[in-house]
Amino acid sequence: MCELTNNELWLVVRLYAFALSPVVLGLYYLIKKNISYNTAIILCSTFFICAAGFELWLTYGIFDGLPVSERRSEALNCAIPQDLNWVLNSLGDVFIVWIGLFLVKKIFNKSPYIFKKWNWSIFLVLLVWFVAQNIYVEVFIYHNQLGISGDLSWGPLMPLGSYYNPTLFEILGRPVTFQSQSTWVLMTPIIYCISIYLNNKSTNSND
Repeated sequence: MCELTNNELWLVVRLYAFALSPVVLGLYYLIKKNISYNTAIILCSTFFICAAGFELWLTYGIFDGLPVSERRSEALNCAIPQDLNWVLNSLGDVFIVWIGLFLVKKIFNKSPYIFKKWNWSIFLVLLVWFVAQNIYVEVFIYHNQLGISGDLSWGPLMPLGSYYNPTLFEILGRPVTFQSQSTWVLMTPIIYCISIYLNNKSTNSND
C-alpha cells in the first residue's frame, strides 16, 4: 500500500472523514428534505469559492509556489493524490462553513433576524470559528506541508502570498502564519454576505 506512518495515517483518516462528512450529511438531509435551499446554495458556493480562492492554487503551486506533491512525503502523495487534494480540502471547507452556520443559528436562535442584516456579533462568531479551526489545521494537521519561506502559491484569497507572510505566533513550536490565516479572515465576510443576500432574496420573493 502507501506505507504511511502512524501520524500520516491519522492525517489521511481525518482528511477523508472531514471531506466526506458534508457529502454524507448533504445526501441524508436531501433525502429527508430537511435542508433549506439557502443553506444548500451557500454550501455549494463555498466549495467553488474555496477551490478558486486558494485550494487549487495551494495544491498546484500555480503562482510562485511549490505544488503539494513537493511539500509532503511520497506516502501522503500515494494516499491523497494531488489531483484529488484540492477537492478533498474544498469539501472540508464546506463542512467548516456548515458548522459555522449551525453555531450561529444555535447561539442566536431567539433572533428572527439572524441573516436579515449585518450584525457584528454574528460576524464575530463566524470569524472566531473560521480562524480558530484554521489555526488548528495549520498547527496540528498540515504543519509539515505549509511553507513559511515562499513555498505556498499566491491565491485570490491570499492576496499578499508568501511575499508577506510573517509568523503571527507559535503553538508547541509550530508557526501560525499570516498567509494561512488570511484566507478565512476574508472568507468570513464573503460567507456572511452571501447568507444575508440569499435570506433577503428568498424573503422578498415570498412577500
